[in-house]
Amino acid sequence: MSENKATLSPAEEYYIHEFTPAVHRIGRFTMGIAFILSFLPVIYFYFVKGYQAPVATYISGFTAVSAIGIGMWLTEPLVYWPILGSAGTYIAYLSGNVGGMRFPVAVSVQKMAEADITTPRGQIVTITGIVASVVANLAILLCVVVVGEWILNHLPAPVRAALGFVMISMMAANMLMRLNMNGGPAKALPKVWPYMLSGVLGFILAKNVAPLKNWGMCIAVGVAVLCGYFKYRKDKAAAGE
Repeated sequence: MSENKATLSPAEEYYIHEFTPAVHRIGRFTMGIAFILSFLPVIYFYFVKGYQAPVATYISGFTAVSAIGIGMWLTEPLVYWPILGSAGTYIAYLSGNVGGMRFPVAVSVQKMAEADITTPRGQIVTITGIVASVVANLAILLCVVVVGEWILNHLPAPVRAALGFVMISMMAANMLMRLNMNGGPAKALPKVWPYMLSGVLGFILAKNVAPLKNWGMCIAVGVAVLCGYFKYRKDKAAAGE
């Protein structure tokens, strides 16, 4: 243990013992504040405007939203965290647009800097890229909110129809970028296909079993993680560990 400590640079020591704990401390605090503020609209309508619905209405609404979103709430952070890192995950989920903006930015900056998220350098470039994307996102959103409807009304119908494929195209681009970062599709696909296949099969199974329909993403991620765990155990056993 002392030998490992001796090999750490001052920057690495600071990253492990001060930077990372501070990330979680600030991240938990800001997420807690955001959680409290999310109740402000209901509080405003209830106490200020006097729109007082029965408590059962609020409970049924919460239950309905939870039934739809709980799978995503549980699995999305697990899916994105290996790329975003701890600080990036806090920032991304506080600002929103995780899959559409923060995740692609994190992948891009890591590739350009040739830095992995498990290193201090990878963490810093990822945080910088995500924060920059938040600022750019807010500036663009301001313009879109002000003149967006006018622009959409003047776009040709085929262009407006094509906008429905933006998310699929971005996810496909992200997958290709990750494959290229791991030696290209020819080298990476043989390593990842068991996890991709198990995830797809888990998702199809969930969608075709009535009680599991709202848990498709959760089951897909869970099955893929389980597949990875068994592969990890198999590799450790083969190495005699």
